[in-house]
Amino acid sequence: MTEKRIVKCPLLLAVIFAGCALTACGGEKAKGQSKNEATADSTKVDSTAVDTTAAAKKKKKTPEGVPVKVHRVQQGSISSYMQYNAKVEAEETVDVYAHGSGLVKRVLAEEGDAVAVGQVVVHLVDHHLKLAEAEAQVAYRKLESNFKRRKEIYSRNLLSKEEYERDEFDLEQARIRWQRAQLDLDHASVRSPISGIVAERIVKLGDRIGPTTKLYVLVNMKSLISRAHIPGSELPNISVGQPARITTDLIPDVNFPGRIIRISPVVDPNSGTFRVTLAIDDAEGKLRPGLFVTTRIVTATHDRALLVPKRAVVYDDGYPHVFVVEDSTARKIQLDVGFEDTGNLEALSGVSPGDSIVVVGQNGLKDQARVRVIEGKGLRIPAKPDTTEQEPQESAG
Repeated sequence: MTEKRIVKCPLLLAVIFAGCALTACGGEKAKGQSKNEATADSTKVDSTAVDTTAAAKKKKKTPEGVPVKVHRVQQGSISSYMQYNAKVEAEETVDVYAHGSGLVKRVLAEEGDAVAVGQVVVHLVDHHLKLAEAEAQVAYRKLESNFKRRKEIYSRNLLSKEEYERDEFDLEQARIRWQRAQLDLDHASVRSPISGIVAERIVKLGDRIGPTTKLYVLVNMKSLISRAHIPGSELPNISVGQPARITTDLIPDVNFPGRIIRISPVVDPNSGTFRVTLAIDDAEGKLRPGLFVTTRIVTATHDRALLVPKRAVVYDDGYPHVFVVEDSTARKIQLDVGFEDTGNLEALSGVSPGDSIVVVGQNGLKDQARVRVIEGKGLRIPAKPDTTEQEPQESAG
């Protein structure tokens, strides 16, 4: 009996140890399941949060208005005019010729140089002319000395009047020959007949020139004109002194004042036009002869006109309109237009002084549209969101 108890005890211990091991494994499994459930719950909560954020972004925002720039209507001067194309010319254009003949020794002026009246522009070879002048001077001095003695003799009635007069004439001839020699020597230096600019240099060093050889073309840049050919029907509307404005595409945004200085009384039977000459005031010397210009002869002027920039005008069915901004709302207004020039229209009705009109952003704008005025230089569209924000696209993941 004692031996049987000893044998059963190890079996009992083995059963006990096996039960403990099973219990431990079950606990670990339970802990794992709890952790997985917690993670799943957390994912579920995060997904709900993401859905809430996306829904918030999808909420529509109130539009802030179309960004525009405005200009305030002001009063100013505007004119009606007749417009014609013309060309700038120099009132004084002079061809320079030599008075004498000879070889060119020095050329002293180039194209573009400013020259003064009387300034030497060409020197000729003048050695023989200097000798001729010196010879004529000696001959005159000799006759002059002889004439003084003959005059004294004549005063004592020792010389006949005929001989005295002949000596006097010989002396005068010698003086003229000397003066001619001086003039020929002076003509070896060709001088500018006017003050102006060298437009063209034709002469070259070493040329043999004569009185018919053109050496230079000079222009006086201080007396610029343009000639317009105007229909004969406008002759009663044109008068000397009438103001004008001259512009050219090569110098944009600059108006050169002018005035009518001559009117041809003859109408060309072929073209039906008459010629009008206008003086151009170009104090800064920007214009050049040969430039094509647009001449606007002023016929009437309104001094306190309401000026609307042309860039603000939009056309609907051929009628001019502007958008006037009041309380962030743009109203479309039709204009009644009077005079107009290159930059402005005269508004006879539709707007008032101080009205804010849209000058940038008006294209495509609707009547009663909500707008936002942008200040400063330039206009970046959009400066910030101006319409309902677009819904974010879902990611591919």
